[in-house]
Amino acid sequence: MVYDILKVFKKEYSEKGDKLILGNYSLKEGLYVKIGKNKTVEYFVVTRKKKELIFTELNGNLNYRAYEWFKERDYYSCYLNSNKSFYDKKIHNINYLSFFAKIESFVPKKVLKNEVIAKNYFYLCNYNKFSKPKEKKILEEYREYLSSRSRRKDVIVKFKILRDSLSSIVSVAIQNGVKNYIKIFFDEDVEKYKKESNIYYALKIFNDINFSETIGDKTFGLSNSNMGLNSKKPFLEHKTKFNPAPFLLEKGDALDLKIFFDWLKMQPYKDEYGNPIDRYLDKSFFIQKHSSNDEAEITDFDYISARKNELEKPILIKNYLWLKEGKATVEDFEIEKLDQLEIVVDDFFYNKQLVRNYYGEVWKKLDNSLTNFIYMTRESMIAYFRKYSDKDFYDVMKKYGTKFIIEHIKKDWMFKAGKALNLRLSLLANKGEIIMDIKLMQNKIIQRLKESNYDSLTKDEFFYLCGQIARYLISQSEAYEKKGNMFDPFLKAKDVEKLKEVIKIVYQKYNHKISLELMKTDKDGKVHRIYLKKFGNALSLVMAYSEDCKVKDNYDCFLIGALSDNIFYMKADSN
Repeated sequence: MVYDILKVFKKEYSEKGDKLILGNYSLKEGLYVKIGKNKTVEYFVVTRKKKELIFTELNGNLNYRAYEWFKERDYYSCYLNSNKSFYDKKIHNINYLSFFAKIESFVPKKVLKNEVIAKNYFYLCNYNKFSKPKEKKILEEYREYLSSRSRRKDVIVKFKILRDSLSSIVSVAIQNGVKNYIKIFFDEDVEKYKKESNIYYALKIFNDINFSETIGDKTFGLSNSNMGLNSKKPFLEHKTKFNPAPFLLEKGDALDLKIFFDWLKMQPYKDEYGNPIDRYLDKSFFIQKHSSNDEAEITDFDYISARKNELEKPILIKNYLWLKEGKATVEDFEIEKLDQLEIVVDDFFYNKQLVRNYYGEVWKKLDNSLTNFIYMTRESMIAYFRKYSDKDFYDVMKKYGTKFIIEHIKKDWMFKAGKALNLRLSLLANKGEIIMDIKLMQNKIIQRLKESNYDSLTKDEFFYLCGQIARYLISQSEAYEKKGNMFDPFLKAKDVEKLKEVIKIVYQKYNHKISLELMKTDKDGKVHRIYLKKFGNALSLVMAYSEDCKVKDNYDCFLIGALSDNIFYMKADSN
């Protein structure tokens, strides 16, 4: 993964340079101080209101030019993380041209003592703190620069200025209610900041200096980016290798990788709607990240052979069930683009909870069933909608589509269940599978019931009619709880005999409301007993069916019966 990233990132970085990073770089809250060459002191404040960064002078005036000046120098002065501080963890800068510390390090008592600051500058002056053989080897490259008398003199001058002005700077921060940081910068060219930071990176860019190896004139080591390996976490060690590090990077590559992760950290994780944002480096490398402890971590990556939003074949989302929204029949519509299909799948199947839960832990407030479905299917959804590979999409939709429909039914979301079933059937039809002609099936069953035709039902006719009967029986309930849950006994039946038994039990429960006979008085006042043969014939046909098959293999036919227009509520025509 590391070399794949570097291959595509170096190209973009070589074209744009540090502007690629600094474009999205932002300062943290705090007091920012610029000490001029003549020891003048300028104060600026960074605050955040509703996540919006505000940079002003102490008097409240905006100063964009000063913001850009600080931003560049801040980037080249920050340590990699607290475990890689230069000397003391309370001092967050890495060169002698700046000084960073949390305000809490000075109040109410001076936690950060003057002698600690003095010691920090002493080590910045000569780097004698780094005494390990491998550290000394790295510092050989900078020996001439570090031994320069003019540099050492400048370090001492900067320390004395800081020492003499720090107390008043802290007072300004406290008086103005500044939060988080005090950051002090000396007015020097940004190239000087870069040069000083390079020494720190040479020593600290690797995860652990003990894994470093010198080969020829190059130093290789274990990258610190997206890597956790130390004496407390040895899980990634290769125990059988002479050098147990899982992989080694040349120092220049390790620095480039650090810059990449700086860029990645500053990219927004979610859009304004709370959906994760995916990135494509060089249009061919997919990458997804999240942030942890102010560092970016890669959660997914892959090469993309081709990015194409247009579908090879438009998908007609047909209203097979003749659903109505209000009095209007829901219209068919065609999908031509992949991102349109993603929206429809997310809505109809996942109730708009898929995309926002593509990565990381699924939102804890979702019910367990939907949570499990998201975990089991989202990799295939990401592969199709974000990586343009439909290898598993249709198989997953075929396997889990029915389960989403059943979950909607259990929640009594009958209209949503109908839309989901229409989508499932449309996806299958798009792949060439034969879909039941529901109107033809409905008319065929109605005709048989009217004519009392007791010829054996086909398997599709049986499960369709069972769905019709189940929906009609449940509609007789006056219970307060959601009626969607009442489908459970039908859906949990394993085979035909068990399904017939469930229908019997539920019918006996509501038969007081379902009279198979109707007493009707004619115009002469005579009472006639009329046999309502439609429902009675339906029960007879179902009970007479004897083919042995599993219910779960025929869910589609059952659900079509349950969710389409119910024939037992249809009015007889004029004939």
